[in-house]
Amino acid sequence: MDNGSSNRSIISLLQQLLVGVVIAVGLSLTIVSFFVQEGDAREVVRGIGLALFPAGVVALLVSRFAATITQELLREAVERTIGQLLQDALKGIEQAINGGLADIDEDMKRLSPLFISASKLGLQNVYLTRLEAWDGFVSFLEAEAQRAERGGPARLWIVSSSMLGVLEAASDRFDGRKMMKKILDCRCDLRIMMTDPEMADVRAGQEERAQGDIPREIWGALGYLKRNGLARTAVKFYPGTPTVFAVATTDRMLLNPYPYQAEAFRSFSLLVYKTLGPDTGIFDQYMDSHFEGPWARARDITPAEWNKLK
Repeated sequence: MDNGSSNRSIISLLQQLLVGVVIAVGLSLTIVSFFVQEGDAREVVRGIGLALFPAGVVALLVSRFAATITQELLREAVERTIGQLLQDALKGIEQAINGGLADIDEDMKRLSPLFISASKLGLQNVYLTRLEAWDGFVSFLEAEAQRAERGGPARLWIVSSSMLGVLEAASDRFDGRKMMKKILDCRCDLRIMMTDPEMADVRAGQEERAQGDIPREIWGALGYLKRNGLARTAVKFYPGTPTVFAVATTDRMLLNPYPYQAEAFRSFSLLVYKTLGPDTGIFDQYMDSHFEGPWARARDITPAEWNKLK
């Protein structure tokens, strides 16, 4: 209890004590007046007693019940005020909720065709750059490697210009070199289709690259992969530059288009999944036209070319 509350309690106690004394004195004088013999003295004593006793009683009643009455009036006033505030607040909340629901309904009507199309075609996510897409795709790569380690069917098919965007990619969640080492060690169905080095300089001017840079990247990446266990039969050269960098597992695919005048890894990427219906989604469309068909047309690396790799 603080000093203010203590002082108020003392003052209240003193007031009640004073009122009690007044009542007691008034009652005593009134009773004594009945025993006083002299007429004038008796009237004086009785008058004082009758003056003090009722006054004390009234003071007691006022001190006891005035606070209660005041509190009741205050409570009613507070309840009315709070009730009005709550009513206003609830009305504002209701209006906000109704407005929010209307906005959500409008957004759903506007976006529902997009959601339906995404679900129908197997679109799982969209990323601004390939590195961001790697972060979203890495869990599927790891799941594929684990499936292969358990002896189950697993694959990793890659369509790339030079594989530099795979091996050099690194983030908090994805490390290209470590991931490729894991894939090579698990012995899954691995296919890597790259641009034929003889045609690789076609994009050099568009990407503002020096002549010979991309072919050197191709041979350098193949040398690294060979040293880590890549088989010659797992690689082919395609007679043209890819339009889309792509990676496919058993049921997921990362697609990263090549712009005319920029490197693909700086551009947006799609993550798609294999839909239930055959030939109904992006996955099956690209599996046929970007992986299997071009793989059949691509050329094998000759033993002489392979043996030159260090």
